[in-house]
Amino acid sequence: MAPADDPSRDGLKDLDARLSEVRRRRAPPAPRKSAGRFAGHDLAWGMVIDLTAGIVVGGALGWGLDSLLGTLPLFLIVFVLLGFAAGINVMLRTAKEHGRRVKAKAAADAETATAALDDKAAPGGASHESNGASAPRNEGL
Repeated sequence: MAPADDPSRDGLKDLDARLSEVRRRRAPPAPRKSAGRFAGHDLAWGMVIDLTAGIVVGGALGWGLDSLLGTLPLFLIVFVLLGFAAGINVMLRTAKEHGRRVKAKAAADAETATAALDDKAAPGGASHESNGASAPRNEGL
């Protein structure tokens, strides 16, 4: 029986097609990339919102305490400053996390590029660590 007439081969191709379809459906969508001069605007706006929210929440707490205790400017000023400090703290943590993600992505891209160069440079697709001997390939399967 010729290899092309093998019924199990058709079944394997069908299974492979179904598995590919399931993997495609389960794959997360590609992240949107901002282009040009607006790259990173979502990160910047998130930081602005964090800072503003800290100031607003601090101001509201200070105003509420001052209204209850009758010491109007005291707690308002203190809690606005605390809210500002909290907003700056959140902004710095966000920037640090973003820096870590950028470094990790750059390292992964460099590793991928190095692996691709190694594959191109090695004869027959073998890695540069091999001794040059490669196993015979069975092209008929």
